[in-house]
Amino acid sequence: MTTGDVVIDIDMSAFRAESPLDQPIATFASMIDQRHGVIGRVVSSEKEPAGSNVFYFWAGEDQLSLDIGHIVVGFSEEAAVIGVVDEPRRFSDLRSFLDDFFDRHLEEALDAEPPTRRPEILVFEVHVLRTRHLRQDVVSQRPVVSGPVYFATRQAIDYALGVEEFSGVPIPALLHTNGNAAIDEQGDVVIDERGNTAFQRSPLWLDEEYLLGPEAGHANWTGQSGLATKTSHALFLTSAVFQRMAEHGKSVAALLFNVKGPDLVWLDKSAVPPPELTGAYRKAGFSGLEESDFRAYASIGLEIEPFENLRIFAPFKPGQQPGGGHQSVVNLGSEKYHDRLNTLRTAIGERDRVYPILWSLEPLLYMPHKVFDRGDLDDKMWGLIAEFRDRQGITSLNALSDRIREVLAQLDDSGGSEWQGHHKATILKALNRFNGLTSKFNGLLTDGNVDYGNLPRADSSFTNQEVRVIDIANCNSNVQELLVTSIIDRVWKMAEEQNLGVDKLIVFVDELNKYAPNGGEGSLRNTLVDIAARGRHLNVVLFGAQQFRSKVDAEILGNCGTSFYGRVGDEEIINASYRSLSETTKAELLGLPKGRLLVRHAHFRAPLFGAFPRPPVIPGMAGQRVFNGEQDIPVTISNPADALYRLAKRFPANDTPTQGEVRTLADGLSAESIERICAQTEQRMRSVEGTSAATRVTAWSMIQHGIRQARDAERFRR
Repeated sequence: MTTGDVVIDIDMSAFRAESPLDQPIATFASMIDQRHGVIGRVVSSEKEPAGSNVFYFWAGEDQLSLDIGHIVVGFSEEAAVIGVVDEPRRFSDLRSFLDDFFDRHLEEALDAEPPTRRPEILVFEVHVLRTRHLRQDVVSQRPVVSGPVYFATRQAIDYALGVEEFSGVPIPALLHTNGNAAIDEQGDVVIDERGNTAFQRSPLWLDEEYLLGPEAGHANWTGQSGLATKTSHALFLTSAVFQRMAEHGKSVAALLFNVKGPDLVWLDKSAVPPPELTGAYRKAGFSGLEESDFRAYASIGLEIEPFENLRIFAPFKPGQQPGGGHQSVVNLGSEKYHDRLNTLRTAIGERDRVYPILWSLEPLLYMPHKVFDRGDLDDKMWGLIAEFRDRQGITSLNALSDRIREVLAQLDDSGGSEWQGHHKATILKALNRFNGLTSKFNGLLTDGNVDYGNLPRADSSFTNQEVRVIDIANCNSNVQELLVTSIIDRVWKMAEEQNLGVDKLIVFVDELNKYAPNGGEGSLRNTLVDIAARGRHLNVVLFGAQQFRSKVDAEILGNCGTSFYGRVGDEEIINASYRSLSETTKAELLGLPKGRLLVRHAHFRAPLFGAFPRPPVIPGMAGQRVFNGEQDIPVTISNPADALYRLAKRFPANDTPTQGEVRTLADGLSAESIERICAQTEQRMRSVEGTSAATRVTAWSMIQHGIRQARDAERFRR
């Protein structure tokens, strides 16, 4: 203001009325993206008022990056209200669609812009995730008031997820992408490889104690086969759990059932090809991780590491199990079993991680309801089986057949019709049914007893960071169901006896609707329900996946603290299992792209969308082509001696060698000799575990001894 030569400078801001939102906006400045600025204003109406769980805001016309799933912040009188954007709607002053039709029909061409543009507003619905009051001792549920809306920062998103209240280790499950720009450590806007502004990405954290127990537990994946990437995300999440648990000094292991091809048999092979295998990876149809995957791993603090401590267990191929005829005991430790195992991991130099599963009759006698058809298993049959098991002490098919034939011969000699209260007809029936078991469980059951020696077993206790795969993809349905049932039962018993060997065990079961169907019955279903109900207290958590959530037992789903949804078909999404999701969310699920999931977690008030990078391991089919030499791709593993190096790493000691040292020492040895050294060394190391010899004997010293013996043997043969 000027009066003559005198200039009077008046600060008009002093006359601005103070807003009731000034204090919360200033207090929670770190939770809002002030650099991006206001994206809209809260709006409410008589029909659609703002509530404690839902509010609405209209967006500025220039906010083109704002969309469904983004996380925003509004304010009540003394609190910041963080929510996730849901349904968008555009409003205008038209009373009906006909008003616009008649305006354009009478005045302008369809493609012409009118002289005066009809006003429209874009309104978004927001589902409240969390509210933060000015006072830490106050929990506010007050609705937002009319005022500005901002994009949420990573700090606000972490608060909305309840990270500061996590009782366990934060586990990154997905990456959420917001509509505001990412800012680097220097305060500059991040530009991606295409030259575009990169959007802010934030991890969606899960609380370890609500994923792995004891507060809550279990996770479930739903989605169409091949489109929902259920197994890929389960592997990514398992890797995240392994790494974060190791950082906090907690032990964890995973038990996985491979039911589809080679999906889970190459988990020790990295998604990042070593230089010498880059061409083989590309020829196999897998070019490795993209730049966005590397950035994603870096942003959530995870390494791209395969599962080094991998063990695969498989039964024998049908008709190739050892112990035929009247061999009384099968000593698996002395068997050359690798060529006969029913697995797709068969390349020499790569099968050192594969171990056999072979049963004698004894375990089947304790589960006749899982072995025989219901029509065959009447009370008389039950009683006869108990007689042979408990009073006769029979443990093998050979012994059972011999004993039954003795009994029948005694009856023929005496002319009698009963033995120990069991009728001759029941005994004949039992002989017939037991003789058919080797065909029914072909590859799994042998006629004699089984001695594993020092070989690891599929149902033994676990070691830290171990991934144990039960490969049943090529087995018949009888073998599949029996192995899944018996191994999970055994693991459950170990948990009850506190003999798991690790702090937490993850059990991953694909096609969960097959093993625990909704409304179904059976011992496996009962065990899975029991794990879902009590497992979090006994350190066993169930990771289950299926195409149709509606077809899985309701008790299992009800006990899952975390659920993931991929693309879902329209015939499935109308089911009551999805009734808690908004219509907009359901519509999104119908066309969800691969690599993107919806997650619900015990700490989240509303479900959230997020994406995840490719898992840190090579896909199963690509692994099969590269490392098993399939589809005209030669086996290009760098050196068969790497199996010895992996073995030395599995039993670490002060003398653990480098990969180059092992290759140099084993140079020239045949792959068969290396495989034999691996087997002998592992058995020897297991035999000394827990003894005084364990302090003197190392895997590397045993490997060196085995190499010297192998060279002497090869020289002798020449």
